[in-house]
Amino acid sequence: MSCGMQSNSTMLKYLDFWVAIGLLAALLSFFFCILYSVMRWNKGFEEKHGDYKAEIQWEREEIELIERLP
Repeated sequence: MSCGMQSNSTMLKYLDFWVAIGLLAALLSFFFCILYSVMRWNKGFEEKHGDYKAEIQWEREEIELIERLP
């Protein structure tokens, strides 16, 4: 009596070289992403000096212009 289940050996016959390489690449990228996120966990965002200086100046000028409106 068959339940429609296949044995594991029939599934492994489709595992050729390129499929194995693809699986290995997926596993390696998974572990690399985990390792990278653990290493960068509490680093935070590093702003470059002067990134927002011009933007802050524009905001100040805009506020001054709005305050001058009648």
